[in-house]
Amino acid sequence: VSRVADLPLVSCACGAVASAYASTKEKHPYVRSVCDAAEKGVKTLTAVAMSRAQPLLTRLEPQISAANEFACKGLDKLEEKLPILQQPPERV
Repeated sequence: VSRVADLPLVSCACGAVASAYASTKEKHPYVRSVCDAAEKGVKTLTAVAMSRAQPLLTRLEPQISAANEFACKGLDKLEEKLPILQQPPERV
């Protein structure tokens, strides 16, 4: 996931979405209140889910590691066949 997020086009798109989200929250107080509440809820749910999932994740670590390795090899091949993925967004 981190390798995909580091691709210039993906990183730029994520930055644009984050900027639009922050700008919307800044300009609209009611939207900000709803978003702040939603963010707190998501953080709480994530913390609970992670604490409960940790034993399962520990047990599945070898399978997760194998899936990660397979995904990385696939991304290597994709980057090899599509070098445009490494170009800055303004060049694409």
